[in-house]
Amino acid sequence: MDSTLDSFLLTLALNHRLRATMAPDEVSAAFLDDGRDVPLIVSDEVFGTHAPTGLLLFAAEIAGQGVTHARLSLHHPSLPHTTPPVTKADRLRVGRHTAPVVLHRGEQQVAVVLLGAEENVEVIACADTVFRPVTVGTPAEALRRLRLLVMEGLGIVETTRVPEAWRTGPWRDWQEELSTSHPISKLIPRSADGRAIYAALDIHDRMRSVLAPATVAPPEFGALLARLHPAAADYITAVATMKE
Repeated sequence: MDSTLDSFLLTLALNHRLRATMAPDEVSAAFLDDGRDVPLIVSDEVFGTHAPTGLLLFAAEIAGQGVTHARLSLHHPSLPHTTPPVTKADRLRVGRHTAPVVLHRGEQQVAVVLLGAEENVEVIACADTVFRPVTVGTPAEALRRLRLLVMEGLGIVETTRVPEAWRTGPWRDWQEELSTSHPISKLIPRSADGRAIYAALDIHDRMRSVLAPATVAPPEFGALLARLHPAAADYITAVATMKE
């Protein structure tokens, strides 16, 4: 979960600065208060910033070049989250990354950002393509769907024989976290719920090894997982994009 959480927080930080919803020092303090290093851009082949460049200077530079927002793309075969085409040399490392960040000028995708070890960030060129989301909804709507599916899943695991790893999963913890408020980072918008984000990230992390959720037996549980994972991903990405 850690690498996905790191990319999630990087997306939020960029969007806060691109939309001027947090002051620069507040963004830096949020990382430091979480015990994290502020991400550092060590390579930029798109916007021409000199490496290494601090996150705040980078955000100011790309804002001046028309970037409007950052989008988190959660990679998994069962999710419709995609990244724009990149060169053959970059295809493998982008494809292997659990959660690339895509920079946009409106609907146009203009760069792919990869967060690696020690909070080092690489900015990679991509094809100038249009992205239109498959799902549309606010964080509140996405959270509502996720809560209902977790409750449905809890009912199934308590009444039906399901694989042991799922039967003993933290369903009740997820249910509690999706219903109570506890911020995990100051970067998370006040309209969202940090504890619910943690539950959604945990669900996504557990689903990463399930390549075809609908094939999990019994069929009613597989159908639940096939809906649960996209619901968790929708909530994560809606909050990361600060979609109101």
